[in-house]
Amino acid sequence: MYYALSRREDLLRHLPKGAVGAEIGVAEGAFSAAILEDAQPSELHLIDPWSHLESGSGLMQATELLAGVDAGRAHGEEFAPPPENSEGDALFAVVANRFKADPRVRLHRQYSYKAAASFDDGYFDFVYVDGNHHYEFVLKDLHDFAAKLKPGGLLFGHDFFEDSFAREEHYGVIDAVGTFLKRSDFRFLMLTWEPFSTFCLARRLDGFAGEFLRNMFESDIPLVELPDAFAASYRDKTYKRQDGSMKRIPSFISASQFLLQQ
Repeated sequence: MYYALSRREDLLRHLPKGAVGAEIGVAEGAFSAAILEDAQPSELHLIDPWSHLESGSGLMQATELLAGVDAGRAHGEEFAPPPENSEGDALFAVVANRFKADPRVRLHRQYSYKAAASFDDGYFDFVYVDGNHHYEFVLKDLHDFAAKLKPGGLLFGHDFFEDSFAREEHYGVIDAVGTFLKRSDFRFLMLTWEPFSTFCLARRLDGFAGEFLRNMFESDIPLVELPDAFAASYRDKTYKRQDGSMKRIPSFISASQFLLQQ
């Protein structure tokens, strides 16, 4: 894998133009706007329920909920839209208004694990995963939307990090990506240097993913090549400076190697 000393926004300029893409987890659409401006896709599908989590989305219930969704899909069940809520309705209206004049944008107000069934296999060039960050849901998004990618497509997503905040919020992005890689023919392609890092996965280096990597090689963005297995150990460490401020130190080592004496 390549450790790119850049932010996710920097990656967008190097995605091949004219692609068909999707973003899972849209919120107010700030990153969606960046994708449209810098990646210049021909279509961008924005998938978000703009609603509360479904009943049964808790850590101890997620497996049962997702199994029920799969069973309903197998029987051709039509999924109801997310429940209305004033905060989500207002946010959805903001996004709809923001992109109403852009014919490339398609809005899908639905939970991603239900929306996946509405797309044909092999439809997308890229999918960006930034929805529910609990392990079962990240793994579900990766599995479902991998099938919706073209053979040379790019599967990437946000918040690949581990620190005290991630533990408190029960984030499972790193573990879900690791499990997905073990169960699929994808490999770890790239990880960005930034808080809340973006990961990039690909099953082969031709097509869209191959052109993206070639563009990154041609760019001025520094790349560090590392064994793919290092990704599972990635975490953010911090050092408290004498002035009280915190210095972020990205690390691929679980234990502290050096302890400075104050």
